[in-house]
Parts: sequence; structure tokens; C-alpha cells
Amino acid sequence: MELRKAVKGEEHIAMSIIDEARAFQLSYGNAQWGDGYPSLSLIEKDIEEGIGYFMITDEIAGYLAIVDYDPSYDDIEGEWLTDGKYLALHRIAFSNNTRGKGLFQSLIANIKILAEEKGAGAIRIDTDRRNPIMLHLLPKVGFEFTGYVLFEGDKKLAYELPLGAKRNLP
Repeated sequence: MELRKAVKGEEHIAMSIIDEARAFQLSYGNAQWGDGYPSLSLIEKDIEEGIGYFMITDEIAGYLAIVDYDPSYDDIEGEWLTDGKYLALHRIAFSNNTRGKGLFQSLIANIKILAEEKGAGAIRIDTDRRNPIMLHLLPKVGFEFTGYVLFEGDKKLAYELPLGAKRNLP
């Protein structure tokens, strides 16, 4: 798998993948994206800002946003494991054709490389407690639960994957 930045004109490809992921989530009772998040306008903004990425295998396998900073991570009920630069992952969606094929580990491996290139010492992510698949996958690839962050007024579970030495916690 490789990561490739999405470009203007590809927002409908990303939305198609997101719509498939939304339907899949709803099929097992996860309404995390049931309210129309993420929207087409948000994906257009991702692409415009250069934070929208496609996951590529022999086809477009999925979509996600990768940011260098997330202001909703400034206040955490808990404590991050590292200080300094990080990458935050949002809107991870796999297509129906590629979901369940073990690509999440490869995705994280590629993001680790991107993080090193950008000088980031960690990868952060948040998820909803109604997302059992993500709650299973995150610890499996080394993410540690660190507490809770607020996203649009909703309390989300926060995870971090340190890429270097952790800072000493009491």
C-alpha cells in the first residue's frame, strides 16, 4: 500500500468510499457518521488544504485525512504520551472491495514513514466508543489509550502511537 494525496476533482471518489464506510458502520449499529459527517464540503476542504489522502493498493483502497495539528487535541481529559510534533488521523474509510483485508497495519506503517519525514514523534487519533472495529484495531497496531478529547461537543476516546521515546510519566 502507498499513500497519495487526493487532488481537486477526486472528492467524489473519496465521498463514494466514505458513503460505503458509513453504510458499513450503520450495518453493525455504529452511527458515528450517521449524521452526514464527513460531508462533501469537508472532503473538498481536506483536498484544498492538502490533508486528504488515498490509500492505494492495486486500486484506491480508502481515504483519510492526515493533519499536523488538531486544536481539539489541546485539551485532553488524560495525558498524551509524548510532547511535540504529531500527526493526527481522521476520516479513515476503506472501500467495500478492500475492507477486512488487513490493510490497517499497512496504512499505519505508511503513516509512520510520513511522520518521520515530517519530524513528528507520534501519531494520534480519536474514535467513538460505538466503533468496535477501530477500538480493536488501534491497540493491535500499538496505539495506547490516553484519555478523552472533545470533538464538536462529543467526548471521543483518544489514542496515541509514540514513534520514539515516550516521555516519563509519573
